[in-house]
Amino acid sequence: MTHTFFPSQGRSRDDVLAALLDSKSSDLKADGRAFAFVYDAGDELRDLAREAYAACMGINGLDPTVYPSARVIETGVASACLELLNAPPGAAGTATAGGTESVMLAVKTARDHAGKKSPKMLLPETAHACFHKAAHYLGIEVVMVDVDPTSFRADVADARAKMDDDVILVVGSAPSYAHGVIDPIEELAALALEYGAWMHVDACVGGCVLPFMDDVPPFDFRVPGVMSLSMDLHKYGFAPKGISMMLLRDGALREAQYFACATWSGYAIVNSTTLGSKSIAATASAWVLIQHLGRDGYRSRVTSMWDATTRMVAAIDRLDGVEMVGRPDMNLFAFKTTDGDVFDLADRLTECGWHVQPTYAYGRSPAHIHLTVDPGNAAHASAFLADLERCLTDLPPEQAPPAAVVAMLGMLGQGGNTGLDAGMLMKQLGITNGKLPTQSATIHRIINAAPPKTREALLKLFIGELFS
Repeated sequence: MTHTFFPSQGRSRDDVLAALLDSKSSDLKADGRAFAFVYDAGDELRDLAREAYAACMGINGLDPTVYPSARVIETGVASACLELLNAPPGAAGTATAGGTESVMLAVKTARDHAGKKSPKMLLPETAHACFHKAAHYLGIEVVMVDVDPTSFRADVADARAKMDDDVILVVGSAPSYAHGVIDPIEELAALALEYGAWMHVDACVGGCVLPFMDDVPPFDFRVPGVMSLSMDLHKYGFAPKGISMMLLRDGALREAQYFACATWSGYAIVNSTTLGSKSIAATASAWVLIQHLGRDGYRSRVTSMWDATTRMVAAIDRLDGVEMVGRPDMNLFAFKTTDGDVFDLADRLTECGWHVQPTYAYGRSPAHIHLTVDPGNAAHASAFLADLERCLTDLPPEQAPPAAVVAMLGMLGQGGNTGLDAGMLMKQLGITNGKLPTQSATIHRIINAAPPKTREALLKLFIGELFS
């Protein structure tokens, strides 16, 4: 019998490592030309993080009495983050596997602390998708809050109009991922305080940047009513995936966060996060980078990223055919086309060797191109802008997607059985080996034209096919 995937006999060390490296050959590179997914601060810091990660691979945070280093490392990172975000005495933090888990824990803690029968959360339409995921998992009703159609900041008046006694949680972003703008945290927190609700600030993308910028509106624990914040260290902390922090104003609130179980025949369990076994490797990398860079090191990188961002925004303001979507408060932003197809523009930039993030219309936000600026691509801002200007020349007008395909896919969002062969559809669209074709404007047009429920159904089909 041939064993294809689990070999009967082991392969050599060199053979398996070569196969592993070969599988990475088409991955997105941290080469300064990616404006999404990558948060790169250069080879030196990457090598330091890798060394710390490898040194702590064997540590299991499940039981810090067996691995006391887990307590030392996690407490060290939590204390640094709490200090950075101006937490009061008695505050506490927990290392998680990523921003989604931090948000899940914040929502769970707010829910269990409130003890309401029909809990709701007030969620701006620009808030990260992981809040919808948390609501889905934890049985909480999402009440969508409007945003200003120009600034894309949460509309406090609309939040007030939708507030009631069942609202346990008010959410604000610092900043929102898509547009890089900070919600009116002080006003939202005051509203939460007035109604006895919990205020969570999603600083996953901004927590390691905003403290080192000037003229930033208050967003952290200095704001009365802010009960928790989430911040990712694997973004602008420059640590490897995945390490985020869930920070609480009052450590006594962790009882609502934790899970303990003694009602089984094995060892008694207490978990601070959704995970049982918990790697400390990425947390160790974060600790090493914080200690190595210090505030001055982070500040210098934040300055370079913001300088590049302001230059890029100013150039987009000058160029014909594109305009900003919102005005960013930190180094990530969105722009759209005013003359020409935005998805064709994304394809042209891809052909020039840039990785950008085409983003679909939703609510008040139009279809746009998103850019995340890190120290690596900040150094290439001028080259990107030159290519952007060239790509705008003779850009084709906005095009409609194939109507028959959109109509067929529309049944997906209604739970209809289209008999759709996801593999065949992906092949027809040029998606091979899990990778979009260089020319993918048609794919984006189809998804952009579909309502959100159809998009979700289609994405589920695609991800299922990718891992079949």
